[in-house]
Amino acid sequence: MSEEQETAVAGFGARARLAIAAVALVFLLPSLGGFFADHQARQNWEKRELADFPDVKGAESAKAFFTGLEAFIDDHVGFAMSLNKFYRMLQFYLFKDSPIANVDIGDDGFVFFNAHSATRPYAALRKLCLPKMPQVRASETAMEGFAATVRRYGANTSYAIVPSKPLLYPDELPRTVPAPVRRACLSLDPLDSVGGQLRTRSAGKGYRVHFPIEALLALRDQPAFYPPGNFHSASMINHEFAGRLLRTLGIEPGDAYGQGASLGVISADMRSMGFTRRVEAWIYPYASYGVRVARGEPAWVKRFYSRARDFGQYRAANPASPRSALLLSNSFGAFVAPHLAPGFKTLTHINLNALQRQEADAFLKEVMMRVKPDEVIVLVHDGGIPNSALDMLAAAEQAGQ
Repeated sequence: MSEEQETAVAGFGARARLAIAAVALVFLLPSLGGFFADHQARQNWEKRELADFPDVKGAESAKAFFTGLEAFIDDHVGFAMSLNKFYRMLQFYLFKDSPIANVDIGDDGFVFFNAHSATRPYAALRKLCLPKMPQVRASETAMEGFAATVRRYGANTSYAIVPSKPLLYPDELPRTVPAPVRRACLSLDPLDSVGGQLRTRSAGKGYRVHFPIEALLALRDQPAFYPPGNFHSASMINHEFAGRLLRTLGIEPGDAYGQGASLGVISADMRSMGFTRRVEAWIYPYASYGVRVARGEPAWVKRFYSRARDFGQYRAANPASPRSALLLSNSFGAFVAPHLAPGFKTLTHINLNALQRQEADAFLKEVMMRVKPDEVIVLVHDGGIPNSALDMLAAAEQAGQ
C-alpha cells in the first residue's frame, strides 16, 4: 500500500471514529436530559405517576418486561421536561391558554388563580365571590377569641385583610371562568365580601379590621399597582396597604416612606404553571429607616413550630415608632412585611400555613412571651378567610383556660 493510500485510510478511520462518536453522543443526549430532569415536577404538571423501572423478577413475561421498560424510557429518558416547558410557554404566550386547571388567563397579562387545588377548579373564586354568613360568623368567633388572648398579654390586635385581584379587577376575569361565578364576582359589592362584612361588624369588639378596599380601588389603575401576572400582592398595593395600616395604628411613617421607589422587575410567583416569568413591580428601598432582616430568626421558632419555613425578624435603625410588632400571616405576609417594617423598632413575621394543631397552644404562649409585642397583626388575603391557623390558635387558648 502506497503512502498516499495509507494516509487516506488513516484519514477515513479518523473520520469514521469521529462519526461514531457523534452518533453515540446523539443517542447519549436524551439520557443526559433525562438524568438532569426534575421528574417530580413533571409528575405534578401532568398529574400522573411516572412509570417505574420494571421488576425483572416480577415480570410475568419478557413481553411484559419490555412493555414496562418502554414506558420507563418514555417517561424518564429524553427531553420531555424541556418540551413540556416549551409547550406550556406556547400555551401561555402564544395561545393565551392556561397550562393548568386552577389558573385562568385573561387579557393584558392578567393571570387569575381560581383554586388552591387543580382538582377543585374555581373553589376559591366561589368562596370569594359568593360569601356566606357562616364564613363571617366563624371568622368573628376566632377573631374575638384570639384578640381576647392577646389582650391578656398586654398587646393590641389588628386583622389586616389584603384584597386580591378578583375583588380589585373583576372586570378582567376571562370568559373561561364559569358564567355564574364570573357574574357573581362582577356584581359583588366589595363591602359585602367577607372582608367587608368583618370590617363593618368589628366596631366595639376590641380589635381592628384593616380592609381599605375603597382607597385601593381608587388606585387600581396606577401602572403596576398589583402585578397582573402575580397571585400574591406585590408592588404599590402593598406599600399603600401597609402605609394606611401604620397610620391606623397611630404611626406616621413620614415623607421618607415612599422615597426612592422605582419600577423594576420581579419573578412571578405562579411557578405551578411549569415555567418562570417576570413581572413589573414597584420596588421600595425604605433606605432612610435602616431596615435589616434576618431570615430564619428567631431560631427558637422551630422548637415550637416544627414545619416553620417562612419567618424572619426585621429591625429598623431609624423606625417611625419605638414599638414592636408580631405579624402572623398566611403566604401574603412575606410580601407585606417589608412595607410594615419601617414603622417598628422590631417586627417579627411568622407564616402560620404549616402550623399543626398540637403545636398551636405552646407556640402562641412562647411567641407572645418571647417577642413581647405592642401590636399583633394577623394578615391574610380576602380569599384566605376563614383562616385555619387563626382558628387553631383561638381554639388552643380557649382549651387551655
